[in-house]
Amino acid sequence: MSHVPQDEKKPLSRRSFIRNAAGVAAGAAAVSSIGKQAKAGVYKSILPAGVLGANEKVLTGHIGTGGMGRSNLGFVLQRDDMQPIAVCDLYDRNLKRGEQMVKQKFENVATYHDFRELLEMKDIDAVVISTPDHWHCLCTLYAADAGKDIYCEKPLSTTIEEGRVMVEAVRRNKVVFQGGTMQRSGAHFREAVELVRSGYIGKVAFAETFSHESLPVEGIGPGDDDISKYPGCDWEFHQGWVEHRPFNTNRWIYHFRWFLEYSGGKITDWGAHLIDIALWALGEDKQPKSVVAQGGKYVVTDNRTTPDTLEVIWEYDDYLLTFCNRVYNAYTPQGYSDHGILFHGTLGTMRVDRGGYEIFPVPNNGGCEPKKQGGGPMNEPHWENFVECVRSRKDPVVSVETLHNTTRTCHMGTCSYVAGAKLFWDAEKERFSGSGEAVEKANQWACREYLNGWSLKPPYRIA
Repeated sequence: MSHVPQDEKKPLSRRSFIRNAAGVAAGAAAVSSIGKQAKAGVYKSILPAGVLGANEKVLTGHIGTGGMGRSNLGFVLQRDDMQPIAVCDLYDRNLKRGEQMVKQKFENVATYHDFRELLEMKDIDAVVISTPDHWHCLCTLYAADAGKDIYCEKPLSTTIEEGRVMVEAVRRNKVVFQGGTMQRSGAHFREAVELVRSGYIGKVAFAETFSHESLPVEGIGPGDDDISKYPGCDWEFHQGWVEHRPFNTNRWIYHFRWFLEYSGGKITDWGAHLIDIALWALGEDKQPKSVVAQGGKYVVTDNRTTPDTLEVIWEYDDYLLTFCNRVYNAYTPQGYSDHGILFHGTLGTMRVDRGGYEIFPVPNNGGCEPKKQGGGPMNEPHWENFVECVRSRKDPVVSVETLHNTTRTCHMGTCSYVAGAKLFWDAEKERFSGSGEAVEKANQWACREYLNGWSLKPPYRIA
């Protein structure tokens, strides 16, 4: 008999595997009364990885049970085809909240402090990563290497280099990856994108994205330095691979977004959602030629390190894309929300946000017909898409490459802000081109060194 190389063998279907293993499973049940007490997913550990029956629940592990983590946990708990079996958080209070949410529907759930221990659970099919941004990469790398499918919040990464490594890990391990930019699953966003692509508003040469808020001059304040008020907070672990600093609540839950070590401010917070739709409509096969960011901390007096006023311009071959943010004044023209996207075409302008879209004709080139559509659900169909792809093994609507493209675009803006200069982009090398101090500073920020014993290369923890 000739030998068939392992990589040329057809994958064994779950149905065939169950049929072949039925005798073994029945025998085991006969000699073990414990088997009668086992949960429905007990056979996960002996079944082929990544193969699910049509009626079998997707078993999930949740890394991060803060505000966004509990929101995602809630969407999973709404579904009858998913079951959370483990939760993990570095803050005991949030861990307990996540555990309590699961126990309202399911009797058993494992709790973990270290996400690496959660990933050792063989029964977990997919992990939901809802950590602060600077942990997205390491959690994804460990999860992909463990063969777990992944739902990861945006932005994909904290650096451009991290994003490339994450793409490679997901593809190398052949796991399903869904990014958390759920607007792509909203019907009115999909319709708006198709209208732009079809030329309904003509040739688009300018797209604006914006997000504003109305904070007082004090902003988020100085934060609280007294960690004794927050028992069960593992501050050292929380900081991970970035430079460790003394405890401050503003660098912790939610507000970590306003510190450059952990995130990029509004451009990677709201901007990641808005820029994502603009890129989707105008062509994701294109990358910008240059980027320039202007702004600073001009108004607020808190301890954030991200700007309170920012304007970024990306230049593409045939259009300009911008992002604008101010945190102290959310005024917009009548009828606009505090966030949105404006596509300016030769026949009309489209405004789109989570509340819907509206098209305003311009008369000088013949115009187009006005059009208006309200918003609708986004998260529910996004999770539906994820479950479908876990079963089919197809790419979800927000693949790892899709989220990397969006996140990279956002980070390019932050790199320009940090470097204080207009930068030119080498798409093939994923680096800024040219020479000089500004270019060197921008590339260093895009590929920041991992500290404190962490690494982007296996085994990821070297000390």
